[in-house]
Order: sequence, then structure tokens, then C-alpha cells
Amino acid sequence: MTARGAATGSVYALTLVAVLTIALSTLTRFDFWWYLKAGEIIVDTRSVPTTDPFSYTAQGRPWINHMWATQVLLALVWRTWGRTAIVLGKGALVAATFAVVLATVRRRGIHPLLGSALCLIGAWTGAGFWEVRPQVLTYLLVAVYLWILREGWATRRSTWWAIPALMIPWVNLHAGFIIGFGLIALVGVGTALPRLVESAPRREGWTILGHSVVLGGLAVLASLVNPYGPRAILFPLEVVGTSAFMSSTLEWLSPNFHNPLFWGFEAMLLLIFPAVAWGRASLSMTDVLLLFTFAHLGLLSIRHVPIFAIVAIPPLAVALQGGLEECRRRAVGAPPLVARARAALPSLWPLASSPVTWLVGAAGLLLLGVALYWGAFLGAPGNPLRLDLNEHRYPREAITFIDENRLPAPLFNVYAWAGYELWRLYPRYRVFIDGRTHVYGPEILDDFLAVVNVSERWQTVLDHWKIQTILANRPSLLVEALSITQGWRPVFDGEGAVIFVRESPQNRELLGRLAAATTPADSSLAPDLWRHGLARQFGATAR
Repeated sequence: MTARGAATGSVYALTLVAVLTIALSTLTRFDFWWYLKAGEIIVDTRSVPTTDPFSYTAQGRPWINHMWATQVLLALVWRTWGRTAIVLGKGALVAATFAVVLATVRRRGIHPLLGSALCLIGAWTGAGFWEVRPQVLTYLLVAVYLWILREGWATRRSTWWAIPALMIPWVNLHAGFIIGFGLIALVGVGTALPRLVESAPRREGWTILGHSVVLGGLAVLASLVNPYGPRAILFPLEVVGTSAFMSSTLEWLSPNFHNPLFWGFEAMLLLIFPAVAWGRASLSMTDVLLLFTFAHLGLLSIRHVPIFAIVAIPPLAVALQGGLEECRRRAVGAPPLVARARAALPSLWPLASSPVTWLVGAAGLLLLGVALYWGAFLGAPGNPLRLDLNEHRYPREAITFIDENRLPAPLFNVYAWAGYELWRLYPRYRVFIDGRTHVYGPEILDDFLAVVNVSERWQTVLDHWKIQTILANRPSLLVEALSITQGWRPVFDGEGAVIFVRESPQNRELLGRLAAATTPADSSLAPDLWRHGLARQFGATAR
């Protein structure tokens, strides 16, 4: 290995270490826990559920569990190596994603320092999305697809078996497999279009377009290898077409650039303008289509931001490097002052094999990675590497209280705690709603929101579903309303959670037992005093 090759490898290794630290530092989303429970069910029963097993509101409804294979992987890793292995594995997947991106930019002749710097910015852009979720596998497969569909893809034999072969696991790992079809279409059109608009090689353009159609067809056939058949292919389209789901799910909304979480995305978007203006001659039609399509998708929906970060790195790198080289060429023959100004930055290009230059560049990249890491997570409590699942974010004592005292079902739950409740309490208790909003439909979602927002019919909804126990978060309108409403008794208050049990003949013995177990220190649970105080504070009348 040459000294230059060793230096390149060192820079890439440092870059991936920095990416790994950024990827490890993201908190786990609340859906993780029902992923884990679903994986356990599949492993134990050796079958994939096709109807909803988790709720009493949508029980028996069809459930396209498009991420079942990921859930199985999570359950097996959890049982074999534990929770730390899951967090480390997630970080390794993100690092592997950017390793593929680095391989792509290197094959396109991008200087290692430029490619590494853009990868670090991309890792910062997706910092809030590198979570223990099936999407992480989609990010990796997007990068791999782009590697396979590089220049000359239509004539390489490996393309014709690799693309369909990878689609088989992808369709069972996450619904993001639909992006694979989009990548095939964009690359096919981007490769064929320049040839179609020219006079001489139009036949070649039509041939390439035909190849992309055939390749897409093979990928569609491969995607049928799943427990649900064609329904799994239609599922992502149905979700996107459901306005109630799209408007009620945060990750389908547009990014808010007042939030520091999206400053990396903003930086990459702003890079597009000078990159395209400066090095547009270096960009292919495929680069342009990929760059602007995924920029649009990222602006449209938060969940597409990390995919944009992965897709945009190679085109941005090509454009920026092309601009640097063009700037250096224009410096020749210019007036001395202009020539010196133009050549100042490009004079570092392509960087001689000086060990000092490489050492400075590598150290700069490492410092950039550390800065991006602390910039994204400055002030976050706890272990900075986040080598745990942050179970303290959930009402552990409240869940234990429900389980130990066998509080009556059905149980009304907080949306964000549903996954953890399923992990701890299923199958003894089922939930009203959880993160699988598409399973419930607009009717159940409206019922849930009516209770949470204490609308006019909130008590009617509780009566309709025969709710006996309510787990609510404090502070909330629901806690305030229940505290001044006759017929509900608070039995637990702690960790930001309050539990109410319906006062009814069937629950009288339980409530008496719980009241007898309450110590004088638990004065916050005295229902009459609580109702009186809240009624006076909020101007309401206890009923």
C-alpha cells in the first residue's frame, strides 16, 4: 500500500468513527418497544400476524406488518446480546451506510477530504434520525442501490441480479423499499434522457430506458416475496394517500428550520446553489434528478431528510470538485491579483502526498466530527454515547403498578407510551392506540383525540369503549378534567403519570383495597380534596 493509500484509508476510518459517534447519540423512539414485542411474537409463534393483535379498538383488523423481518432481528439480538448490542448495531449500520457513500464518491474520483467532509455534514443532517428503527436499514439499502446503479449500470451483469436480490429482504425489512423503484426510475431516465435529446445515439437512449423498465419489473416481481403478496407493495401508496394519517404524524410534516435538528439539512440545501452554479458542467442528468427530487421530498416530509443526506452527497461532491478545478483553470492567464485570489483555495488541490498535509486534514475532519456531535447534542443529559435505550423516559413505576394490582381493562393509554406498555403488559393488557396509526383509521384516531383534547364527547368515547383504567401524562387537559369529574378515582401519581380507575360496582373492592394501602403521605391521591382544589383553580364544577 502506498503512503497516499494509507493516508486515504486513515481519513476514511476517522470519518466513519465520527459518523459512528453521531449515530450512537440519538434517543430511541417510543415505537421501538412494540417492534420488540412483535418480533418476540413472530419468533415464538414462527408466524407473521396478518391482523392486529395489540389493541382492543382495532383487534382483528388487517395489519400489513411491513417491517416484520426487522422486528425478528431486534428480538434475536435482544435475547442473545442485550440492549447495548442493539444500540451499537444501529450505529454500525449508519457507519456502514456512509462507508458505501464514501466508496461511491471515491469511485467518482472525489478527493478523500472533500468526500469525508460532506459525509460528516450528511451525518449531522440525519443526526436526529439515526434511531433504532427499520428506516436505518432503508438508509443502508438506498446507499447500496446507488452504488450498484452507478455509471455503466445497464451493461454490468451484476446489476441484473443484485437489484432484484436486494429487493427481497428490503420489502420485508421496511416499507421504504418503494424508494428502490424510484431510484431505478430516476437513474434510468437520467441515463437515457441525454441520449434521447441528441441526434446520433437516440437508439442507445431508448435501449437504456427499456433496460430500466425491465430492471424495475424484476424488482417488482422480487418484492412479491413477502407474507402479504401484492398488498405489501400497495401499502406505502395507501399510507401516503391517507390524509388523516399524513396530517397527524409528525414525521410526515415539513421540517421546521427554527429547530436546530434541521440546520444540517438547511446547510446541505444551501450548498446546492453554489455547487450547481459553480460545477454544473460536472453534473450528469442523473445527478440533477436525484439531487432535486430528494431535496423536494425532504422539504415535503421530515422522514425524507436523512435519505436526502445520503443521496445528495455524491452529486454535491462532484459539483464542488468540478467547481474547484474550473476555478483553478480560470486562474491561468488572469491578472496577477485575480489569479492569486482564484488560486488560493484550489492551490490545495489535489493535495500532494505530504504527510503533514494529510495529518492536518485528518485532524480537521475529526475535530469537525466532534464539533458536529456536540452541536447536535449539547446539553443532553446522561451518557453522551447513549449506549442504552433510555427506559427512564417511560412511566416504569406506573406500568408496574398496573401490572401488580391487576387494574381493570380496557386501559386507555398515552400515544407515546403505547409501545412500552405493550412491551411490559401484553397480552394481559391491550392498548387503545399506538404508533401504527394506519391500522386504526380516522374513526379510532378521532375518538382518541376527543378524549385527549377533552372535547364535548370525551366521556361518551370512554363509555363507548367501556374504559375502566386511564393512564394519562401530567400535565395534560385529560388529567385536569378527570380530577374534577365524578366517576373516576386517581390511584397513582408519579413519574409524570397519573392513573385513574372508573368508580363502579365491579371496581369497588379494588378501589377500597387501594385506598387502604394509601399512606397519609399520599395526600395527592385524596380524590375529594383534589377535585375541590382543581375545580376552584380552573373555575370548573365537580360533577
